[in-house]
Amino acid sequence: MRIPDEMLNILYGNYFGYICTSDRIDQPHVVPVFFIYDEQSQKIFFISNDKSKKIKNILENPNVSITVDIRDPLNPFNNEGVMVQGTAIITEKEPIYFLPEETLQLYRDIYMEFKSKYQSVIENKPLGENDIIVQINIRKMVYWRGPHFKSVRISRDGEIT
Repeated sequence: MRIPDEMLNILYGNYFGYICTSDRIDQPHVVPVFFIYDEQSQKIFFISNDKSKKIKNILENPNVSITVDIRDPLNPFNNEGVMVQGTAIITEKEPIYFLPEETLQLYRDIYMEFKSKYQSVIENKPLGENDIIVQINIRKMVYWRGPHFKSVRISRDGEIT
């Protein structure tokens, strides 16, 4: 089985999603993030400041959810989106600019995709010395259009069911 095209179109065609993290007492925190979806590895990546609330939450509770949606202001039955659930990993606890060259090489493709997709944002606000890469290992994805839903699960070995 493969990821349905409807999900891929939303994950590749949109620039930001809403990440939900929670702290050790399960207090939720939802904020927008720029993201990159990698279909081959079934991972989502985003960059954040290492001092942010979402990073503090991930360190306490790595279970996260991110929602990417398209809203129709005239007809909510045309709304569609993808919710992704998974486990967040801070790929390196060092800021991006201070990563050793061999580690940076592992994430160079993701970083270059960020630079390409978000060029205007990065030109206006370059990544700071406290920015880190966060990786979400996807466990489940749910797609909806209006009241209709479909979901896929991803096993630890990457098999889609």
